[in-house]
Amino acid sequence: MYPSFIAVHCGAGVHSSEYHSVYNRLCKQACLKGMESMKNGGSALEAVRDAIILLENHPRANCGFGSNLTMNGEVENDASIMNGKTLLYGGCGAVKRLKNPIQLAYDLCIKQTQANVLGLIPPSLLVGSGALSYARSIGLKTVSNNALISSHSASRHRKYHDLYKESCRTEEQNLLFDTVGAVCMDSSGNFAAASSSGGIILKKSGRVGQGALYASGTWADSSNKETEPSIAVCTSGCGEYLVRTQLAKEVADDLKATECPTTGLYKSLTEKFMESKFLQNVDQKLCGVLVLIKKNDEVSFLWGHSSETMSIGYMKSDQTKPSAFISELPVRSRVGRIVNVGGHHYSVAQDTQ
Repeated sequence: MYPSFIAVHCGAGVHSSEYHSVYNRLCKQACLKGMESMKNGGSALEAVRDAIILLENHPRANCGFGSNLTMNGEVENDASIMNGKTLLYGGCGAVKRLKNPIQLAYDLCIKQTQANVLGLIPPSLLVGSGALSYARSIGLKTVSNNALISSHSASRHRKYHDLYKESCRTEEQNLLFDTVGAVCMDSSGNFAAASSSGGIILKKSGRVGQGALYASGTWADSSNKETEPSIAVCTSGCGEYLVRTQLAKEVADDLKATECPTTGLYKSLTEKFMESKFLQNVDQKLCGVLVLIKKNDEVSFLWGHSSETMSIGYMKSDQTKPSAFISELPVRSRVGRIVNVGGHHYSVAQDTQ
């Protein structure tokens, strides 16, 4: 048995200093929720699901209740989850009226191995009205659109909708941070990752971002944990750029092959995102990445971002309290032009008793 780890984030963007304590507290609560799930016998996959549900229910997180609104004032959510043990994934995109979209992604993931009538292949990604219909068929809670709009997201929508109508562009656009996520290792050494997102503000209806998409929003691989490194990754930032670069999988592949996880993450984000040929026409490249990786008897918890800030929390099973902080770019750094990377490393040994 191994010690369990969980880490969460509340987006890469700009987190106003007056709300730093709110985001720190929220990240800690999500970590506690995920850790509680594992201590009650839950897997890493269930732990990231439960941590994300807590974030989806909070009005300050851009997912579920409190999501950014589309141009026409509705909530459309993306979510995804990946099981590192089985390498199976489930995702949903542009789904309306669903209280906790991560539950739909989880259901799609775990049903990948179940037999279907006539041998039909079970879906791994559902979007729009089809996703909502399926969610209802399995008994997930649906609500009115208004029930998913927090006062904060409504006021933010009014503000930016007015700016849009006036064809104004301001530096405040950096406030439109995206996507929450969680990564986890349970006591059996299995990894999982999950993401949930309300997307960018004033997005077109039907837009699907990286939070829903395979290899872009989440990645987890602990399928050969005895012979190779295990890893879980979730991303945040500008969804279109993260989709173009498939950043979650790229980072995972790079870190599994590197000796030093921290320098490896910096190199990966620099080469695979900031200098990517797929983003050569982009001036301000915004990303955030949360990583958990196990190599031999060392577990590393890492983060990196090119946004001004990133809200992060983490916890180990032998700790009584989680930790949380706001990671910030160095002073006078140009947002979207430089990457800030950090991490913590822990020695672990399997308890065979």
